[in-house]
Amino acid sequence: PRHKVVIPPEFPRCTVMPDAAYWGHRDIMAEIQWISRAGFLPVTPVDAKTETIVDHTWMPAGWKAYGFALPPGGRLQVEVQHSKLGWFRLMAVDKWGKPGPGMLQASIAHQPIMVTISNPSKKPDAAYIIVDDPAWWSTKDDPYTLVVRRDWDPATVDLSSVTLVTGLWGSSPSN
Repeated sequence: PRHKVVIPPEFPRCTVMPDAAYWGHRDIMAEIQWISRAGFLPVTPVDAKTETIVDHTWMPAGWKAYGFALPPGGRLQVEVQHSKLGWFRLMAVDKWGKPGPGMLQASIAHQPIMVTISNPSKKPDAAYIIVDDPAWWSTKDDPYTLVVRRDWDPATVDLSSVTLVTGLWGSSPSN
């Protein structure tokens, strides 16, 4: 059966440089959990060989999610690059939109903004990275770049058994 993919609604636009207090009050995960009651949230599956993604967040939601497959014991690092980097945040979540095993807390320092994920299980698994752009700085004309680093060779690892659209996530066009 087909499942409804819900377009994220507008978040209030951030108009001052976010600090620790701002990030502490921006409960995007509660909003994502609430939205998921209406259907699946869009996630962009990332091919295992992709090293960079040039993209922008949904407007006016100000965030976008990407799905990654990880082999057993694999470690993945994703870094966002943009001219207004201090306005961005990355979050790593599982299929239910919560930080799972092997998901280290994203840095809130101005540079670099990156998150590291590892798969501590003995089977391939999926993880999701959310790019949070509360001031809506990323646009088609001024996109961000995600730099993806893996500690495994995608050409030698079979991740075809991993389903990237489970839990609260539904598929949106691939990059």
